[in-house]
Amino acid sequence: MKLTDVVAQHGYEPADELGQIENAKLYARGRNGMIELLCVQKQGDKFRIDNLPLVPTPQGFGMMRGRGFSNQYIPKERCEEFLNEYLAL
Repeated sequence: MKLTDVVAQHGYEPADELGQIENAKLYARGRNGMIELLCVQKQGDKFRIDNLPLVPTPQGFGMMRGRGFSNQYIPKERCEEFLNEYLAL
């Protein structure tokens, strides 16, 4: 299944307007009053996956502690399984 289809099943939409990262796709979803950013970057035969939950603050947005993950290096053949497992939480 295509990466965009996998993350769309969990409510994420492409968020290219937020910026560009080499060999990466950016996605975003609104959930429980926060915005979750997802970056999936191809690096050789693996994907680096980062998920950053942001909450609105009077100054803009702040990171939500205890949620999200960063620098997860997942083999290409496990990427869909990983995303389905962790994005469903």
